Amino acid sequence: MKHLLFSLILVACCSCASTDLLVKIPPQQSIEIDLPAYERYDATLRNQSLNDVEVKVLNKSTDEALRGFGLAGKGKATVFVEKSGKLVLNNPTDSPKGVKISIIETEVPQVDPNRKAITFTLANNTAKSIPLIIPTVMNPNLSPFSKSGVDLKIGQEIIFRAKGKKHVLLVVDQTIEDGEVIDVAKLLKERKKELGLN
Repeated sequence: MKHLLFSLILVACCSCASTDLLVKIPPQQSIEIDLPAYERYDATLRNQSLNDVEVKVLNKSTDEALRGFGLAGKGKATVFVEKSGKLVLNNPTDSPKGVKISIIETEVPQVDPNRKAITFTLANNTAKSIPLIIPTVMNPNLSPFSKSGVDLKIGQEIIFRAKGKKHVLLVVDQTIEDGEVIDVAKLLKERKKELGLN
């Protein structure tokens, strides 16, 4: 069964610092959120249901996936959306899902065009969700037994929280190959041992 697509276009006022909304996603369907007035914004998503919602940022012109992850039931995550992108929330289940969204306009960061990006996959091979922080990019919550593709610049940090503090899980560098799959749970266990957090 093909998913029907609903478009939700919000007109953002320059005077508005933030926008809050609650969207209902029908079964086996998707919701598109487009904010053309913003050069870039952060969307904080709070899943109101007990099941995963698929989150993607797609290029408006080509529908190419720019980033994406699974938002676990009752989970919270933040993802940024550029002017050329649209936020798509997909409900693959047979029951409706609700997602609260808080949108804040953010500045477009200055990016060094000479910094190489690497495309790889973050894999969670465990039965527990793994929340991560990728500063200025997104805060994915890796659902159990899921994979999330990322395209990150060399030097980009990936952060995790433990005992109330933030710690670096890894820094993207040339040792990561394009297309590589990283076992996040294994790496997390190793880092916690190195940092004495076990």
